[in-house]
Amino acid sequence: AFEKTLSPAAMDDLLSILGQTGGGSSSSSSAPPGQEVALQPRWGQAFQADQGDDSIDDLMRLIEDTPGADDARDKDVDELLGALAPAAGSPLRLPSAAPGSPGSSIKGWTPLDDDKQDQYQLVPDLPEPSDQLPPEVVPVPFIIMSRFTLKCELDLKKIAFGIRHAEYNPRKHGSITVRLFDPKVTALVRTSGVITMSGQLSFDEMKRSAKKLARLVQKCGHQEVQFSGYQITSILCKADLGFPVRLDQLASRFRKNALYEPELCCSCIFRTRKPKCTYLVTAGGKISISGLRSMEEVTEALTRAYFVFREFRT
Repeated sequence: AFEKTLSPAAMDDLLSILGQTGGGSSSSSSAPPGQEVALQPRWGQAFQADQGDDSIDDLMRLIEDTPGADDARDKDVDELLGALAPAAGSPLRLPSAAPGSPGSSIKGWTPLDDDKQDQYQLVPDLPEPSDQLPPEVVPVPFIIMSRFTLKCELDLKKIAFGIRHAEYNPRKHGSITVRLFDPKVTALVRTSGVITMSGQLSFDEMKRSAKKLARLVQKCGHQEVQFSGYQITSILCKADLGFPVRLDQLASRFRKNALYEPELCCSCIFRTRKPKCTYLVTAGGKISISGLRSMEEVTEALTRAYFVFREFRT
């Protein structure tokens, strides 16, 4: 098998190595005619572990140093990879970059038309409401989370020593927790200048609290502070449906959306993709909605869920 890749000198070295390890064939061929020679075992007791390892290493080194062996090995590897490559049209040949981007392998790609985009849009999990929401069912926001940036790097040690109600422990957390008591709000200040706040306030009071906190940070030695990028990130609302709900029947009907484990939690967690929010429903008809950023979205989500939960009232 090695005649095509090994030179004559390398072939002689290979035969000498095999003669040292085997022992049986070489001794029998060199014995005089008519004289019996005891054959040595080929791979038995005469072949020690260390001698066998050295012989194998010499053999592999001889094959690697032979001219033309690398080209033959590379050719075999290329043939093996070609046989394992997926066929044309296989999903394994999808491009690694997004279609239409510079790194994409798809040529001549064009975006979808508006009609086709509407066809592939996400469908709401809950059906369209059949009626208006009753006037007594009103969502009430009780925790609002906001986010804004100061557009500069902050020195947390200066802020920790400059603001009275600031908590800073760099061994536990790389940010400062600031608690304001008038109005009552909690803020998380980071070195990058990004601040997140949460509190039981109205939307106007939340924004005024954010500006107040930015002013406090500015007084701590950061004159380049600029208040920008303020936005509401999440609203946690609560409401009363006005009737008890059979959570076991709701979870069995909507298995993809509902998570109900009465041994772990007495409430049912109900998630929807559109609108993207989470409902927490109790057996008594109390509901809380989280994950939305405006009261219009909260009202729409509650209207869709109200008529679904009404089917499982007791």
